[in-house]
Amino acid sequence: WFGSNNDSKDEGSNFSDKAHQLSGRQGGAYGMGATANMMDNFKQSQELGKKTSALLQELSSLTVEGTACQGKVRVFVDGTQRPTSVEIDPDYVANLQGDDLNESLTNAMQDAHTKSIQLMEEKMNALYADLGLPSSR
Repeated sequence: WFGSNNDSKDEGSNFSDKAHQLSGRQGGAYGMGATANMMDNFKQSQELGKKTSALLQELSSLTVEGTACQGKVRVFVDGTQRPTSVEIDPDYVANLQGDDLNESLTNAMQDAHTKSIQLMEEKMNALYADLGLPSSR
């Protein structure tokens, strides 16, 4: 198909026709539809990346509180479950055994973690809905 004697026998054969035959494509807009789809997918991926980044930034700026012992032990985490601080009522600590404080702190941390996970799921589901994707539930 590079101009040999056999090609001259084929009526109307040329390089473009051979390329289309080998690729299985016909017509003059070779690959334009695929390129447009690829560009659309790239734009959607960029948009998703920007929105996800903004969501993570928002979550990291939020504070979630977990409590135990009627609020006398408080643990704070951000929206991405990173601990940020602990507050313990000094009057509560004065009357405690060591194991009671451990249990109270653990309960407050678990409460904060659970609330933070719920907050993240709500925000992610809102992002999914905004993008027209099914929710994670």
